[in-house]
Amino acid sequence: QKMSMITKILSRIKRLFAQREMYTSETSKVRHLVLKYCLGKGCDICFGGDKVVKKNCVGIDYAKPYAYTGKDKVDIPCNVGSEPIPVPDHTFDYVYSSHLIEDFEDTAAIVLEFCRILKSGGNLILVFPDQPAYEKYCIDNELNMNQHHVHGNMGLDFMLEVFKTLPHIEYEILFSSDCEIVYNVVLVAKITKIS
Repeated sequence: QKMSMITKILSRIKRLFAQREMYTSETSKVRHLVLKYCLGKGCDICFGGDKVVKKNCVGIDYAKPYAYTGKDKVDIPCNVGSEPIPVPDHTFDYVYSSHLIEDFEDTAAIVLEFCRILKSGGNLILVFPDQPAYEKYCIDNELNMNQHHVHGNMGLDFMLEVFKTLPHIEYEILFSSDCEIVYNVVLVAKITKIS
């Protein structure tokens, strides 16, 4: 019985190391869906080493990112969510962010900050988990859940409701994908700013 327990523990450790070695960014899973919306000069916010586009894309992240899923360097260090992004208004043709907005209680404030640095008529591209699907995936695969997620009902419907509350912003949904790729939700909106 003791040997059986040790075998189980060793098997679990081996599986965890294998998962760590195979870990890829969430962006790598959805890149093919979003590239056509990443036109012009853009930015990737909290990209963790794997920017959505490798050229003409500014990487904005914490000075020491908490995720390392690639080798792309931080271009603009920023404590995203705790301070304004140090970029002038209306700078980018597109703003991309993957698996970040679910970590903040005030989702609308984060989305508005992303819209601030986006040119009017630019594309806001958000990738985030459907939280119930994400939790099920973690349970089914014996993975630890990300404890930074703050909304139990995060998903496409949640984000569409957030968009309806944004002041001085008009938007057109150009594309959405709801858990076609495991638990990932992709939402692309053309943002128009009004006075």
